[in-house]
Amino acid sequence: MGATCITITDKPNDGFWDKVLGRLKFKPYINGPLCSHYEKKIDAIDGDIDYVLSVRGEYTPISVLDKLRNKFPNAKLVLYMWDSIINNKGIEKKWDSYDEVWTFDRKDYLQYKDRLKFLPLYYCEKVLPEDYEKAEKKYDIAFIGTGHEDRVSIIKAVDEQCREKGLKFYYYIYMPHIFVFYYNKLFNPYFSHVKKKDVQFGFLPLSEVYRIYSEASCVLDVESSTQTGLTMRTIEILGLKKKLMTTNKDVVNYDFYDDNNVCIFDRNNGKVDVSFFDREYHELSEKIYNKYSLREWVLTLLNQ
Repeated sequence: MGATCITITDKPNDGFWDKVLGRLKFKPYINGPLCSHYEKKIDAIDGDIDYVLSVRGEYTPISVLDKLRNKFPNAKLVLYMWDSIINNKGIEKKWDSYDEVWTFDRKDYLQYKDRLKFLPLYYCEKVLPEDYEKAEKKYDIAFIGTGHEDRVSIIKAVDEQCREKGLKFYYYIYMPHIFVFYYNKLFNPYFSHVKKKDVQFGFLPLSEVYRIYSEASCVLDVESSTQTGLTMRTIEILGLKKKLMTTNKDVVNYDFYDDNNVCIFDRNNGKVDVSFFDREYHELSEKIYNKYSLREWVLTLLNQ
């Protein structure tokens, strides 16, 4: 949109140990490599900037936010939380360091209306496959996502039902590291019957994810059990004009909800409703589709 943008990753590397040490708030890591990473990037910025947009904000120390504030006193600091507060412990301590704090979680917003603003996630319109509405349908249901909590057991239950009902189900269960897989095998009761061959350790590009979704009639969404905000998958499906089968009951409170397009699936004892696939998708207004695009998300956050 014509802006000059500078990106600083929220940690030196996106590897397994950086995530673990940052999440555990291990002080030698925070005060050493993490702060050093930020300071080098910030010191290298010449001139003034208008906005600082922090996404999730879990790893960014308050001292770094203070440094940004001091170096760019005219900049507007904005935090966007794409995770629920319960999954981002201690984030409230950082709110005072920002001019505005936004959340994707409607229930978090309702609880902290005096501090938070509400904005759901987005779909990336520039990554939508060409002629995605005319893509050949290869699957009845598709799922792509990280295997955590009870998600894998739900996916395997859906797979079993699809086999019984003659539905084609594509799933890609991603695990960020082999250590994470074995940790779940040891401590997650839902992983007792999960085998290494059931999961994938390679990360799919967003363009590939969108392509697979475009080839399905419906996409399965299983949110974290501690989260009520809509996943990015939910909004991506909206952008792709696909049907959605989701375990998130809060979806009924959003303006794009249409029971012809969205099916609520009980995460504890869900039954795949074959009749849901027989109904035609209901087109929504262009105003709704545009509202959830990445462009509108950015403009809303920066109050443009």
